[in-house]
Amino acid sequence: MRYLSILFAASLLISSCCNSCKNEMTRYHEDGRSKPVVAVASMLDTTSFDLPWSLSEELTTGIVKNLTSEGTIFVQATDEFSPTENPFAQDLSWIKREFQTQEFVVFLELIQHDLIPATKSKKKPVLTQELATDLNMSVRIRVIDLRGHSPKIVLQEMIRESYYIPRSLLPTDYNIATWGSMEYQSSPMGVAHSQLALEISKRLSDYILLAKSR
Repeated sequence: MRYLSILFAASLLISSCCNSCKNEMTRYHEDGRSKPVVAVASMLDTTSFDLPWSLSEELTTGIVKNLTSEGTIFVQATDEFSPTENPFAQDLSWIKREFQTQEFVVFLELIQHDLIPATKSKKKPVLTQELATDLNMSVRIRVIDLRGHSPKIVLQEMIRESYYIPRSLLPTDYNIATWGSMEYQSSPMGVAHSQLALEISKRLSDYILLAKSR
């Protein structure tokens, strides 16, 4: 038993070392160049849209997943980063204190998430318009470069998207088709959120890589 205990402890140590080594290797490209080290703070949600899960968590997870799978940025775990002050205020002095090991930090705020009757258009019949809905979403983005003596804003913009949803696709019970389920992935809202997260990820990646190259 004593011998088995030693073997078990050794296997845990080896596994831990391997995971640490693998995690460290993802910080670098194959040619040895370092990737930008980025923290993505949990998205703020100032909307009142009601769902059985957290919109903030869903969208933040999607954005981080996209950035990670791209392989050009080293993204650190998001659940560690919930800003204690307003990340969109003018005062940036606190950011370097809270994010001491990162080169960049991303702040996000969902400020609009509304389902409204679709806007009438000459391209679509009136009857179709009356049965359709637009999912309008707006996300505020701010990317801070922490490499210098003082934090510097390298990207600040608002991304606005509207997704047209035919009435025939609307009757989805999101108490059943919840985030993470196969049903949700193919639902109108699931598809819209996935597309929004992808667009935001591309914007973040472009600006962070550009800043890193300077």
